[in-house]
Amino acid sequence: MKPTMRSCVAVLVLVVLAATAAAFINPNRTPKDMQRQSDVVLELEFKKVNDDGKAVAAVKKVLKGKFDKKEVTLDLLAGAFEQQGRNVMAVIKGGQKQAVMYIGKFPDESEQGMAEEPKEKAFLHMACPASSKWQWIELAKYEADVWDLVKQDAYMLGTWAGGTDMLLRLIDYIKSDPDADVPVREDAEWDKQIKAGQIQGKVIAAEPVDLAGDGNCYLFVAGAGGDHLFRFTGKAFEDVAAKLSLASKSAAFAWGDFSGDGKVDLASWDGKQLRLFSQKPDGTFQAQACDTGGALKDGCLALAMLDSGSKGRPALLASTKASPILLVPQADGAMQATPLVKGDFPGKELGEPSRCLVGDIDGDGLADVLQLFAAGSLLYKGKAPGEFAAPVLTPVAAGQGRNGACLGDWDGDGLLDVMTTAEDRNHLWQNHGKDKFNDLLCLTGEIAYISKPGGTYVQAGDVNNDGRQDILIAYGAQMAPQLFFNRGFRSTGHARQMDLQEQKVLHEAGEGQQAACLGDFNADGALDMALVLAKGEVWVFPRKVEDEALAAVVGLSASSPHAGPLSVTASVDKRQLGAWTIRAGGPAAVIGVSDPVPVTLKWRWPGSQVQTREVIVKNGPARVLLDKK
Repeated sequence: MKPTMRSCVAVLVLVVLAATAAAFINPNRTPKDMQRQSDVVLELEFKKVNDDGKAVAAVKKVLKGKFDKKEVTLDLLAGAFEQQGRNVMAVIKGGQKQAVMYIGKFPDESEQGMAEEPKEKAFLHMACPASSKWQWIELAKYEADVWDLVKQDAYMLGTWAGGTDMLLRLIDYIKSDPDADVPVREDAEWDKQIKAGQIQGKVIAAEPVDLAGDGNCYLFVAGAGGDHLFRFTGKAFEDVAAKLSLASKSAAFAWGDFSGDGKVDLASWDGKQLRLFSQKPDGTFQAQACDTGGALKDGCLALAMLDSGSKGRPALLASTKASPILLVPQADGAMQATPLVKGDFPGKELGEPSRCLVGDIDGDGLADVLQLFAAGSLLYKGKAPGEFAAPVLTPVAAGQGRNGACLGDWDGDGLLDVMTTAEDRNHLWQNHGKDKFNDLLCLTGEIAYISKPGGTYVQAGDVNNDGRQDILIAYGAQMAPQLFFNRGFRSTGHARQMDLQEQKVLHEAGEGQQAACLGDFNADGALDMALVLAKGEVWVFPRKVEDEALAAVVGLSASSPHAGPLSVTASVDKRQLGAWTIRAGGPAAVIGVSDPVPVTLKWRWPGSQVQTREVIVKNGPARVLLDKK
């Protein structure tokens, strides 16, 4: 006889244990293990569910084994936990159709890792925002052709915490590559931290700068009391700003070859005046005031470098409280100012304005502009270098108060996604193409429940040289920075080996950071972390590597005829690593690999066909400039 009740006490204990284990990745049951242990793996599409809890799903694809039936029937109200079954019913009725079903004899794992004799069961993965807290369902068969719900299994989040669409892509990857890797930890750590300096006054931002164009990045720190340039000398960092006559005080800034001489210059807004600090042949800087014709009379929130449409001459994009303004350098040193929106500005109802992100967001080879506000954004799609279409409204929101935002490709599909951090909450905006975005942070693994509100800075970067883009979040107060490594396909884990708080390193970082960034400051092919703490101390954490790391280091020279930003995709064999953003004269993208392999790069110059280049990574970083043969 089919049981209608099970031992509530025993099952309740399992549920409690499962809930407490959800925050940790299970190294013994990865999606690779599930694929290997399963006799049958099915892609399902739910067709209907009735009020009695009977759900019918069509077998869309057999992903492993033999299965000749066209449908699978689930009884969601057969078990001891009626409310759990009704939760699943509500998700299906709400429109969730996609699911993955694993059938086989799986060991029963407790939280302590003990195992019982394997027995046949099934695990169903169905994840959408409404089901993000559990995602997995354990099933048992008590009647022919009907699978009964046993429980929602939060413990299985340690196997995979992410979208079902991403799990299906991961299964394809596992099937196509016998060496497929689904990491369970970052397998990287920081070397001994180095104090680079002490800064007085408010700090605005920090970022790596390839000042000489040779791949050796300086650490640029912008602040109200004066900007700083830290150069690594082999053992320590030296502030060389005064030595190079860089006397800027930046409230907003951008680096690029604005003078057209093949060297990067600094465009600096000090709150009242825009100045260009041009780099001279000897490496020192010379300041020149730039006339913007009153275009910035109401202030400037941020600056970004982008292609002007004139060969070899980048322009500036100024983020303002209203329309972004394109500033194109002229021969006399003035800036020709053109607002991207003429007439009534369509962003007035979107709340507090924030910065613009510039990158090839729609994947057509042209730079686009995403203007962020607290409650939404405006996307200006590139029509040609330096020319943009009228903006379209998107849901991508910066959030409340001081916030951070960056572009990255965390699912490896070649389209740039958006991560935003703010005082109220964090978001990961998945780019589905055709101007469609939605917030799927809840389906992004450990970052969803370990990261905290109050993030003021976020950056994508491959911190462990596995080719996947990871995430650094810095916090304004009462938090150490956090790193989340990418398991692939938009699922993350907390990089505990690199977490300063968990490793009890530099406890002062727990008081908050004024600025932070990732950059290869010692030119070893591995990204380092730089922090400016609440009291102005500047610290650099080099990645610990033996000799040099394996990576394709991909950039554009300062004199590139296309300033960008340019989107370049990378792949190794059949594994797609995603899209990376580079710009002329900017720091290169560090695309790590685990073993010496060829890396295939693809990109598209504006108005041209897709270009391909193979980079052979052998004994260390392989540096390549895409605009050079």
